[in-house]
Amino acid sequence: MIRKLSLCLLLWAVLLCACCPAMGEEAETGIVYDDDGGIWDFDRGTYTAPDGRVVTIEKENGSGSGGSGGAITVTDSSGVEGIPVNPDGSITVESGQIRSVEEGSTSSGGLTQEEWEARMQKALDRNGDYTETWYFGPEKDPVSVEVLYVGLGRSMVQNSSGVFLVNTCDLAWASDAPASQALAVVNANRVGYAALRANTSNKSFIMDHCITGSVVRVLSSGKNWTKVDYRGMRGYVLTSSLTFYPNVLHGYETGKICIDGRVTGKSTINIRANANNKARILGDYVLGTPLTIFSRDEKWCEVDVEGWHCYILTEYVSLDEPGPMMAQNN
Repeated sequence: MIRKLSLCLLLWAVLLCACCPAMGEEAETGIVYDDDGGIWDFDRGTYTAPDGRVVTIEKENGSGSGGSGGAITVTDSSGVEGIPVNPDGSITVESGQIRSVEEGSTSSGGLTQEEWEARMQKALDRNGDYTETWYFGPEKDPVSVEVLYVGLGRSMVQNSSGVFLVNTCDLAWASDAPASQALAVVNANRVGYAALRANTSNKSFIMDHCITGSVVRVLSSGKNWTKVDYRGMRGYVLTSSLTFYPNVLHGYETGKICIDGRVTGKSTINIRANANNKARILGDYVLGTPLTIFSRDEKWCEVDVEGWHCYILTEYVSLDEPGPMMAQNN
């Protein structure tokens, strides 16, 4: 565990140094996946460990005991095996505990940034870099839209008219997959992701990681490999890592994330891969985040949240008007 944490912290430190030469400059943004299956979300300031644990990452001022880079604090009330826990529940890994690497290396199999970009461009040229999508609105006249995220029930799209939520079944895109396999949810629960590869081979270039619980659009399917659009990135994942769904109207209600009925505020609530308090945490979302609710009981709701198909505790759900054909498991 210490080796994995050190590697992850090393990658974070390299990115921080490359993008933030001075302490006061803007931090790295976006999402980075490390080779151990960890997920660095710099926009949220969180690191999701391979076991699903989510911790907060902060860079402290000053020098660490092992070098001039200062210390990295990981806030986690459960602690990390082998590293002492501070009184406030955090742990501190000094810079001397982080192995150094040559400048310019990346987390993508030791490729330089230039090599990684070249391979990525080759993959995009081969697989296409955009999935053209049409929305069939109430008038049933197709309108070209850009998909911001896709869900089993509703998707967020935009065009010149603005950004809006639509029923996913009203979207169409070119696909060779059977109608029963138009959509899929990533179900790689053991490691937490399925590699998105440039070609149908376990040795081909890894373009991205499709995180468990993510909803993807299927472009073609086969016995061993399926071509998907994963949040705008087109590539291949193992068919065994997907659960398929037709693109039809799924019964749902709508709602928002809340605490004690409040849908405004800075508090965040975890979403999970399964209806279990120990299930993998997929992310945390602020109050007021829209939910598409497929089923619910006294404890858990099965929902779509911004491109995830996942579960949230019922106590954190505020219902809107009932949607079509809602199923309750009370």
